[in-house]
Amino acid sequence: MAFETGLYTIKNGDKFVGRALIEDLSLHPKRVILTDKESTWAIEKLGNNLNTFYTLISHGSPAAHIEHNVFVLVIDRELATKWIIRAVPQHGKDAYIIIGTDLEGGWVAPEEIGEQIRYRPLIIQPSEPPRYPPNQVFHIVKAQD
Repeated sequence: MAFETGLYTIKNGDKFVGRALIEDLSLHPKRVILTDKESTWAIEKLGNNLNTFYTLISHGSPAAHIEHNVFVLVIDRELATKWIIRAVPQHGKDAYIIIGTDLEGGWVAPEEIGEQIRYRPLIIQPSEPPRYPPNQVFHIVKAQD
């Protein structure tokens, strides 16, 4: 499924993905974390249906992978990662993996609230259809208006 530009929530299991409620006041990139508070993301569709990429934006700042973690960029927004959001229906309704267009990694959730989303190579279990560990599967749902 191709997402249309709009507002969405992103969850891993029963935890939301978002920014910390309290952040430093610098212009440094801000961590993307697991949280128990609902957080809304703007997903902006780029390209056409053959080559669809997305910008994921939290509180006006686009997400990027920096080394092995996911951040949002307060400045230098042009350096944001273009993301591939791939449906994995074998994991249930609204289930997706989020991959960088460099194809070197994707989002991997930590275990605890407040810990940062990581950018790591994804593990694909040898099955048909392929299965992913639960910490690599995110549920993305259109936000209520």
